[in-house]
Amino acid sequence: MHVNADSLEEEVRGTVDALMELSNVVADGGTDLPERLRGVLIEHDFVRASGATDGEMQAFADRCLPLARLATFLPDADLTETVTRVNGSLESSAIAPSLSAHDGFALHIHWTSPTTPFAHQVAVDLLMALAQTLCDHGVERFGRCAAEDCQHVFYDSTKNRSRRFCSDPRCASRTHTAAHRARRARES
Repeated sequence: MHVNADSLEEEVRGTVDALMELSNVVADGGTDLPERLRGVLIEHDFVRASGATDGEMQAFADRCLPLARLATFLPDADLTETVTRVNGSLESSAIAPSLSAHDGFALHIHWTSPTTPFAHQVAVDLLMALAQTLCDHGVERFGRCAAEDCQHVFYDSTKNRSRRFCSDPRCASRTHTAAHRARRARES
């Protein structure tokens, strides 16, 4: 998981946010997928992403596909089915926790050994953050963008579970503009 957070809760939330954004990038497709995934990882403070080779990023893109399918399933899932799917993913992952204090960061947990390839390390970090989030909050905080033409997913970390849109600001803007125009048309 990324290590710029002030608390474990923030670290887990940031990692789950990264998972949801990565899933949206995978859903959008495109030939430059590994580089767009790298951008999301860097944006979410995965420090090894900037130095990952093209081969490592391609391997991560391949590892991201099943994670993206899992993440896009969450807004429509019940907890029992989600637990079954996440447990299946956990069982097939080589999880071997280790402590690390790399790149000037404080001591923190990695869910894989220090010699684990980049793609597997990040995939396991994402999966473990998802597992922790499910333990803490269930599936109720996973959502799908309310914009009419968007299917992106998100994790709602607001106190009152009021988030309705993905991280693309155009979605909320288009929806609010359309609602405003519809109100004005009714008033005319």
